[in-house]
Amino acid sequence: MKYLCISLLAAFLVVTSAPTLADEVADQRARLANQRIQIEEQRRAREEAERLSQEAAEAAERAAEAERVAAAERAAADERASQATMPATADMASDVSAERMEMSRALEQLRELGALRDAGYVTAEEFDELKKKILDAAL
Repeated sequence: MKYLCISLLAAFLVVTSAPTLADEVADQRARLANQRIQIEEQRRAREEAERLSQEAAEAAERAAEAERVAAAERAAADERASQATMPATADMASDVSAERMEMSRALEQLRELGALRDAGYVTAEEFDELKKKILDAAL
């Protein structure tokens, strides 16, 4: 009997310590639930990364467009500035050209006046007076 009690006790311990089918099913369900939660977290993380990546690309595109617009505005301003200085440069060139022509005429008149003086057609006083008038008009 003593052995029988020990055998029954051992059998009871084996039966109570062994997992039951219900325990195994519950464990399986818990593992599946955990897997679903992990998969859902990974999906959400991927979607968030894609959203952030898309926002960064859009921001970069907006910045590039803003830079293109600013460059175009700078180019237009440079063009306007160069066009504004071009007439002034052209006016200066025409002024210089006109001054050179006036000086050339004045020099030609002085040469002719000197030739008239040398030939005796104009006196020295008349020469000095006419020379002064020519130079005052030229300058």
